[in-house]
Amino acid sequence: MRPVHESDRISDQSEVTPSAPLLHDFDDHWSRHNNFIHSHSQSNSTVLTNSSSYGLTVNLPQEDSCSRQKYLLSKHCDVDNKQGTPEVKPKSSELVTPPPDAVDDEPEPTAPPVELMDKVDGYEYVSFDVVEVPPPTMTLPKKEEEEPERASPPSGPQLTEQEARQALLKYVSTRCCYGKSAARDMAITKIEHSCAFHYTLETFSEKRQTAWAFEPYAGGTIDSSSTDTPPGPWEIFAVPSSPFMNSNTQLEVPHTASIKTCHTCGGVGRKRCYTCSGNGYEQCYSCHGDGYKNTLSGSHERCFRCHGIGRRRCWKCNGDGLALCKGCAGTGQIKCYIRLTVAWMNHTDEHVVEHSAVPDEKIKSGSGQVVFEEEDEKLWPINHFPNTAINMASVQLIQQHATAFPAEKVLRQRQRVRIIPVTTVHYQWKNHNNTFCVFGFEKKVYAPKYPQTCCCACTVL
Repeated sequence: MRPVHESDRISDQSEVTPSAPLLHDFDDHWSRHNNFIHSHSQSNSTVLTNSSSYGLTVNLPQEDSCSRQKYLLSKHCDVDNKQGTPEVKPKSSELVTPPPDAVDDEPEPTAPPVELMDKVDGYEYVSFDVVEVPPPTMTLPKKEEEEPERASPPSGPQLTEQEARQALLKYVSTRCCYGKSAARDMAITKIEHSCAFHYTLETFSEKRQTAWAFEPYAGGTIDSSSTDTPPGPWEIFAVPSSPFMNSNTQLEVPHTASIKTCHTCGGVGRKRCYTCSGNGYEQCYSCHGDGYKNTLSGSHERCFRCHGIGRRRCWKCNGDGLALCKGCAGTGQIKCYIRLTVAWMNHTDEHVVEHSAVPDEKIKSGSGQVVFEEEDEKLWPINHFPNTAINMASVQLIQQHATAFPAEKVLRQRQRVRIIPVTTVHYQWKNHNNTFCVFGFEKKVYAPKYPQTCCCACTVL
């Protein structure tokens, strides 16, 4: 007697319209699926599993992460019986609304092993760590340079007694605890005029760095090393947006690109969801996993977010347990190339020469007149100022900048001198004998020992 096959039993049954599975069946499915992966992860032999519910036969080799990820993908695929071609169908067409405090905290993918990168002529030293490339030494023929002719700086304006008193009265009116009678009635005994010099040296330089970089490959042509020889780091054209301002840009070194299989997902394009750890669900944020919530009336009713289950489908993977790989953005391939970072930096040093009681920081903030300015690829120190301290400061700072940036290429230098007029006023009021200073073209006042104050709440400007 011929044995009865399972197909005969199925053919004898009447066709029944399938109903929607219960929600807990999905949880049982994922639990059985996770137990299956865990129970076979330690096996040394190849496991053959027949998934009759999906119509697939899956080979799951041991210690092969790519095969395990492809197995997870197949659990979400339906197979066309005629052609046998897997067709990916999402677990649910309805997207899950992220929780209000949802944050994609998945770490950025790590760099692939540098051993997998192509060998590029002239860039053998490049790794995924940034490496500074010093500028090439250029031996130019020496030319006779003559020191430029410079005119003597002009002298600053001189305040009268009335202008000094008006500046002090205006200053006192802005202080809540300063009396005006001292400024109005004080006897000005002496006025001394001087000039503060504010010297500034700027060196505008360029620095270049190289490093391997990778990004998802979205298709298109690749500028590989087989097309031409890559240029050197300092042979690539790049100009700053404006001189004497900090800026940077990143460029792809020509003829260094290549296509590699994504090292993060093994070329699958998807990997275990980081948010739900591959479970496909997470704790309900509304009821915190309890399934029920207390209402304002005091009743205990089922959570409408999770329908009393206590968990919801993961918002990131939509319940699949698998999310797009961040390394390749789901394409399975990455583009590797050498990245050139060009940084333009403006190095500034200052020096203030003044003989009054006004602090240097206030002199720098005061308005003055630019009496000297020079710009060139390489500057000569100043030597024509009547104040020798400015001449010495120029020599020292220019010599310091000449050797301070060995890994950078100096593009331009600029030096300028500002004159800030300073007037020191000696006065007498009652039994007080002291001084105050008026500086800058806007006539700022520095009077830390003003004799008529009623409290110590005001700060000195």
